[in-house]
Amino acid sequence: MAESKKNQKRNFVRLDVVLPVKYRPFTGNPVFDNVFNVGRTYDLSSGGMKLTVGKPLKTGLKLDIEIELGKETHPFIVGQVLGGEDLVVDGISRRIEKINFIELDPEAQEMIMKFIFDYQRKNVRKVKNS
Repeated sequence: MAESKKNQKRNFVRLDVVLPVKYRPFTGNPVFDNVFNVGRTYDLSSGGMKLTVGKPLKTGLKLDIEIELGKETHPFIVGQVLGGEDLVVDGISRRIEKINFIELDPEAQEMIMKFIFDYQRKNVRKVKNS
């Protein structure tokens, strides 16, 4: 279930949504071959995300990131770890890292904004039809 947060103090709308993410220490290469980690978004905006990871990441670490927004939509982003916290989500202990997007081309940012807008629009329709 996704939901935009009300009364946000951010430049970008943040959406609570779970999506598959590939990440690795920064190489600058947008091709993810065999060596990468897998996580899931906890929330997403076109300026950053919270990422559920298996083990803590070092604050300041620069990352190559690929988010699966759809079957054919996988924008490449360079992010930086701002810090994180351990949370219990659905009864399971998780590490949630805050990631700031520091390099993404306008096309990647547009893909993310379109995904968020479309997701919100679909949820509004579901509520109206209920």
